[in-house]
Amino acid sequence: MTAAGITQWDDSYPNRNVILQDIEHQQLWIYGEHFDACVTISRVAGTTFIQRLVVSSSHQRNGLARFILKDILQKEENESEITQIKISTNTSNIPIKNLVTSLNFIPCRKYEMAGREQFGTFIEYVYPISNCK
Repeated sequence: MTAAGITQWDDSYPNRNVILQDIEHQQLWIYGEHFDACVTISRVAGTTFIQRLVVSSSHQRNGLARFILKDILQKEENESEITQIKISTNTSNIPIKNLVTSLNFIPCRKYEMAGREQFGTFIEYVYPISNCK
């Protein structure tokens, strides 16, 4: 990410403890036989949060991130208690910004993340789910 000019993560985040917590809480979804990609999914009060979407460099630009997000959208749209899906990214992460907007996520706010101000501004996107299920 750093080589691409994306200032979202560094060597301290996400760290081993963050990933272990994702595993312990059964929130880490793994894709591919060789752990080609992973993403953290959490649910709180009718909202699904998508975090830490990572695709192996050998699989980038092959549509895997799009596949993962569409998979999440399809699964979460079938959950009766879920009314929206949110994902955040750094303003420097142009590829994910383009991807989520192409999937009809709507930018809803910009913010600085507490303790990570050195990374600059983040954008939160929301995907509203129809209440007509």
